[in-house]
Amino acid sequence: MAALLSLAGSPLAAAAATNASAQLAYKLIPYVHASVVPNYASSFGVTSTSGGGSGVTPATGSTAVLDGGQVDFGNVVAGYNYLYKYAAEVNVNTNDSSGFVVYAEGATNLYSPTATTFPLAQTLFWLVSASGNTPFSSASSFSATTTGTPIGANGSGGISYSGAPSAGAIVWQSATGGTVSEGYDFQLRVNDSIPTSQFNVYIVYTVIGN
Repeated sequence: MAALLSLAGSPLAAAAATNASAQLAYKLIPYVHASVVPNYASSFGVTSTSGGGSGVTPATGSTAVLDGGQVDFGNVVAGYNYLYKYAAEVNVNTNDSSGFVVYAEGATNLYSPTATTFPLAQTLFWLVSASGNTPFSSASSFSATTTGTPIGANGSGGISYSGAPSAGAIVWQSATGGTVSEGYDFQLRVNDSIPTSQFNVYIVYTVIGN
């Protein structure tokens, strides 16, 4: 017992309380959430064509439904242009104050099980949704990816990139973050040389924060 007491020693006097400031440095982890909604508004679908006398009234294909389904042009005629209203809406939510970039390109060229593929860049185009859009409106072409690898059969799972998609695939640039949306119409220009078949393609939208 004596040994324990000698180790304890004399009690220390309480130190005076002091105040100080601390500097805390931290970083917010940026996030980018995005979704794509096909046929995002009422009255979506094929509304008009260029040319006349085809005997085919523009009609949206059966696999297109409001807020879902596919962008289905239905039956089309070679040599005609078609406008598909409200084809896709891109919704972005990000805390990146520098904004973001949206890319869109085909996982493949136009693919058909009964005919050879056909160049996407000559056939399918995009333009920001507007009431004045027509089959003759200026539009930008979609292209099949040249920098990424399609995932799954016919690109059904999207595109795997080793870096960012090509700058030529940019469809939207925003200098600010937040929650925003942009709608797109699609324009189909059916070349006279396109083979008779049922074609399809996956358009992949990729959103990257700045």
